[in-house]
Amino acid sequence: MFRKLTVAFAVILLGVTAAAAAIASSYYGKAIAAAQSCPEFIKKRQTLMKKSGEEAKIGTAMIKGERPFDAAKVEEIYAAFANDAKQMPTLFPDCSKTGAKTTAAPAIWERMDDFKAAIAKFADDIKAAQGNIKDLDALKANFQTIGKNCSNCHQTFRIKTS
Repeated sequence: MFRKLTVAFAVILLGVTAAAAAIASSYYGKAIAAAQSCPEFIKKRQTLMKKSGEEAKIGTAMIKGERPFDAAKVEEIYAAFANDAKQMPTLFPDCSKTGAKTTAAPAIWERMDDFKAAIAKFADDIKAAQGNIKDLDALKANFQTIGKNCSNCHQTFRIKTS
């Protein structure tokens, strides 16, 4: 009988150990996967920002008269901005605070609610602009508002590089 209890205890102990190992493996596996995917978050947000920066240059050229006003192109510009606004709140997990030449400031994680509010304001202003792409004067007014959103966010939530 003692031998049966010992065997039963050993089986239980092995089962508990195996379960603990499986849980630990799952947890650490996810943590490792998350750590490995963080540079992807940084790269994604950098790619989005670069695209928006390129689009902003086109809008600015239209405003300066260096390029003719093109309502269809303005729609594309605003669509790129709206895409940024939609994706940005999801691209700043804790594991992406550093690395991959990020210029995201610590203020993002310290004041995440403020950061998300700034993105929401940007999104609202883009939506309003998208409904008002009739002429160059409308572009000038809307683009100025959107540009202020960009500037304010970058001043607060971006590390300035030389």
